[in-house]
Amino acid sequence: MTTGAFLLARHSFRRIRGVLIGLGVLLAGFQFLLVQVAGYFARENAFDQLSLLLPEFVRNMAGPSVLGFMSFGGIVSLGYFHPVVITTLVGLMIWIATEPAGEVETRFVDLALSRPITRHDAMTRSVLVLIGAGSLMLLLMVTGTWVGLTCCTPPGAARPSPGLFLSLAGSLAAVMTSWGGVSLAIAAAAKRRAAAGSVAGVCALAAYLLDYLGRAWKPAQPLSAISPFHYFETMPLVMGQPLEVRNIVILVGVGALGIAIGYIRFARRDI
Repeated sequence: MTTGAFLLARHSFRRIRGVLIGLGVLLAGFQFLLVQVAGYFARENAFDQLSLLLPEFVRNMAGPSVLGFMSFGGIVSLGYFHPVVITTLVGLMIWIATEPAGEVETRFVDLALSRPITRHDAMTRSVLVLIGAGSLMLLLMVTGTWVGLTCCTPPGAARPSPGLFLSLAGSLAAVMTSWGGVSLAIAAAAKRRAAAGSVAGVCALAAYLLDYLGRAWKPAQPLSAISPFHYFETMPLVMGQPLEVRNIVILVGVGALGIAIGYIRFARRDI
């Protein structure tokens, strides 16, 4: 790891610190408030009524796992696989990973490379920022959950184990890694940051919809296996099953492959 990569990473963190702080506080607050929501349902014994609000096709698609969701721990866990949370964190990874394309567009890369900084330093910077920003978001989310459970777990409610939330955070980190790597590979060859972000965003949306179809429609199941979201399994964790290491390996592998492609493409491109 070179000094140039750390200098660029510090510069990037200074530019996005406001967004990271605001987003992190918002996500932590959401996790904290979910504990309050779960506590309310527990005190009112309303989990049975909540399950009746789900449409029949949703209950059939979810199967027995819906019973695990209709509990204090299930509601608290929702913040780690809610579509809005996933969209926000994947979007953050895409935004950060497309920074190299933005620097090519603004010619900042010319100024940077006129100093003792290499192209690999620029890519290493992006990897460091992806890891740092993603870790910060997940740390704040887990902290929000922990604070909520510590102060506001209602009497008689089965408090979920810390291992559950660490497993959920690990799964979320893996899917963030996969899309960070894919976005970095796209940005390494793009001339415009907006174009790179648009392509990565459309790919993420298509993959999410493909996975959704595969879960709801049997003929689409084989195709859904090409979506990274296919390997983001959270309901088994809520039901008490251990973390599926194979899924984590696949998601991290996709991210690592994207990062490697990004290094190669950025080193060979004409800037």
